[in-house]
Order: sequence, then C-alpha cells, then structure tokens
Amino acid sequence: MKAVIFPNLKKVNALSCARSLCDVLHKNEFEVIADPQHQALFYDKSFVEYAPFDIAAKEADFAFAVGGDGTILRCAKVLIGSDTKLLGINTGRLGFMASMEPSQLADISRLNTGDYRVSERMMLCGELTDENGYVCQHFNALNDIVLARQFARVIDFSVYRNEVLLGQYRADGAIFSTPTGSTAYALSAGGSVIEPEFSCIGFTLVCPHSLASRPILFSPESRLCVKLSNRDDGKVYISSDGETPVPIDLHHQLAIYRSEHTIKLIDLSGNTFFDSLNRKITHSLKGSCGTDGGGYI
Repeated sequence: MKAVIFPNLKKVNALSCARSLCDVLHKNEFEVIADPQHQALFYDKSFVEYAPFDIAAKEADFAFAVGGDGTILRCAKVLIGSDTKLLGINTGRLGFMASMEPSQLADISRLNTGDYRVSERMMLCGELTDENGYVCQHFNALNDIVLARQFARVIDFSVYRNEVLLGQYRADGAIFSTPTGSTAYALSAGGSVIEPEFSCIGFTLVCPHSLASRPILFSPESRLCVKLSNRDDGKVYISSDGETPVPIDLHHQLAIYRSEHTIKLIDLSGNTFFDSLNRKITHSLKGSCGTDGGGYI
C-alpha cells in the first residue's frame, strides 16, 4: 500500500513526528512517498520515494497530514476527487480533526488489518459570479466559507435559499459551514454543534445587529445565494477554510451549495465525536479556568 506524508514544518515537533512516521510506515511495509521539497528532511531514509504531493496524494491509499487542523484542511483540498483516505496527526494545539497524537504512531499497524473507522465528510462549493453571470472564482470547503470585512465594520447583505429571499441582515459577517466546520469558527460565533457525518449547511451570523438572529441549518439540497447591499467603499471578502480572502462587491453574487465530493477521514481513536468534543473543547475550557474552579468560561 502507498502512503504519502504532508508535514507542516511550522508546527512544533512536526519534523520529528514525520521522520518517526516514515519509520513506522516502512516497518509496516508501506510504500512511503513525500514531496521532493522535503527530500532533505529524509536524507537518511533511502526507502522514501519522492513525487509532487498533489499527484502522489491522489494515487496513494493513505495521506498523512502532520500538523494542526489547518494542515488537514490544506491536505484535504488536494484529495478532492480521489479515493485516498486522510489521517491527521496532531502536532498543533487543539487538533480537533486529527485522530492521532505523535505518541500513538504504533497504532498505524491497524491500517494493514482494517481495524479503523472511516468518517466520510461533506464539503461545500462556493461560486462567485459577476454581473454577467460569469463564474469568476470557485471555492471548495471542508470547514466553512466566510463572508467578512476588515476592522469589524458591518456588512449589509441578503441571503436567498433556492432563489427565495430568506432575510436581509446587518452583521460583522456570516459563516456557511459544513458539519465538520461546526466546531470551528461557527462554534465561536455561537453556531450549533453538528455531528460530522450529518449532512446539512450551517448558517451563522457574526455579531449580528439584531436580538432575533439565530443560527439556521439548511438541508444539503439547498442552494444559498448571498448578495451585498453596502453602498460604501469598504471592501468585503470571501474566504474558504481560512485561505487567502477574495474581495467582492455589489456586482458579485456568491452561491453556496453541497459539493459532489467528500473527504474520507480515518479514525483510529475508537472515540465517538462527543468524546472528542468533551475532551478537546469542553475540558480545555475548564482547564483554562484554573485548578481551583474559580475562573470564568
């Protein structure tokens, strides 16, 4: 079987973890592949083969993202349209999407026996069209597509569902999330926690100028459309999974809908989604209050 490694060297311990991962994979008779740009990292491991990551990842059986959740998101974008399974190894802080810590590399042997679970995750597509209806930008998101502007300036915009006006809003921004992304930015903005294998589109306003605004969950068959109403010169941006923001204006429309593609995440932990939620989010909040329980959440 083929395994390709995608390390984020900006993360502490990512390099040492990636090197150890190579050894464990080789021991378990995997064909180990890395991008040529990382050849110097594995200079002493003659068994490692090299090929451009975007090509090797789509031909591999497994892809290993070594880093944090952002590393997993970047790796997932490359896997779109392939059958490659993705496993995240956390060398970041929270690592909510990762199923392993560096101390658990021995569990990789279970990939040979099929002793693991595959969680198939829904993705979103975004299409930015100009005044002539031409698609000038396409987005793919495993977590979310975010509408925002700089310096916390409000945005006036309308949202349509299947060409029917849902509402006109004034807020600092809006988050359109997958169930996977419900525990990311959407959660911080007061959105709903959604089981990751559920299929729906989450809509959460960021700091809405209304006491009545609440998160909304749409069926996966919904096609949403966003149109701006602002008349000033302040730029509004669209960002997919935290990637480089793309500016939009009154002449653009943003369509958001379910992607035909999914991402297959490997789970070796054996824990449920709610186990992970409690351990990585709820406990971290409690821990930040201090050992005497006298802090604030």
